[in-house]
Amino acid sequence: MPAVLNIEHARKAYAEVQALCDVSFDIEASQIVTLLGPNGAGKSTLIRSISTLDTLDNGTIEVNEYDVAKHPSQARQQFGYAGQDSALDKVLTGHEFLRFQAGLVHLKKSEIVPRVDELLQRFNLTDAAHRAIETYSGGMKRRLDLAASLMHSPALLILDEPSSGLDYESRRDLWKLLLELKNEGAAILLATHDFEEAEVLSDKAVLISNGQLCGFDSPLALCNNLGEWIVSVSLSAHQQDGDRKKLSGLFAEVPGTLMPENPQLAEYAKALPHGVKAPGGGDWGDYLAQQASAQGLQIHSLSIRRPSLADAYLAATCEVAQ
Repeated sequence: MPAVLNIEHARKAYAEVQALCDVSFDIEASQIVTLLGPNGAGKSTLIRSISTLDTLDNGTIEVNEYDVAKHPSQARQQFGYAGQDSALDKVLTGHEFLRFQAGLVHLKKSEIVPRVDELLQRFNLTDAAHRAIETYSGGMKRRLDLAASLMHSPALLILDEPSSGLDYESRRDLWKLLLELKNEGAAILLATHDFEEAEVLSDKAVLISNGQLCGFDSPLALCNNLGEWIVSVSLSAHQQDGDRKKLSGLFAEVPGTLMPENPQLAEYAKALPHGVKAPGGGDWGDYLAQQASAQGLQIHSLSIRRPSLADAYLAATCEVAQ
């Protein structure tokens, strides 16, 4: 079965800035792919290009086999979009807004009210259907925006920071809806900075930095590719001159990928390769603690944990940025 979204060798530059550099990935039906990257990574350019709001310099984007550059009108009929900034008209009622959206996507007149009522029921908005949108909570507005993007039953749903500003319960309700849509066959591209959201929802994650694709796989595979464990050490608040140099030297003996510094968690951290034991065949935590003690190095904390999607993201995007 062809991919619902297929991106091949996408390139886009603005003057001297390379916004997208040979980006390729695809999304199949019944699949959620999250788009992760720092601000300025190229996420917005990619979404605009998929949505026919911008054109690539090179490469192709197909939505349900329609090339967005050659057949933009047909491609637009294949996707729904809900942006970070809601496009809701707060003066209208929810029912009025969805009827207006139905007209924009050219639903037949006889289909509009039944489809609007169906979506309001689906997103638990029937009781508020005839209230002004300005009286809706943040979660209700997000659900209404999502309902509008699904008005024409698109094959692809593009979401930009859908849970931004929502409380925890509203976020979880939204995630449940998205998983239901996925199970019904929708392909979903979701841009987010929320790693919990990405780990809960992702079948695959796209890691992008400086316009370059630096990872595309399931969260579990991205974590496994980074390493088996993350070992991290932070120094005492009363560190002595030369302690950082000692700690750096201590970690020079540890194999694996040096993680970007996170002052909240550790002075140094490394992702350890699978199956690699400390000298003598012991545990790396015990080894580092013993070596630090032998050098008179006061350690505030030492931890060993499994890699997370946030770790995989930081390692991949910081490497590209450098």
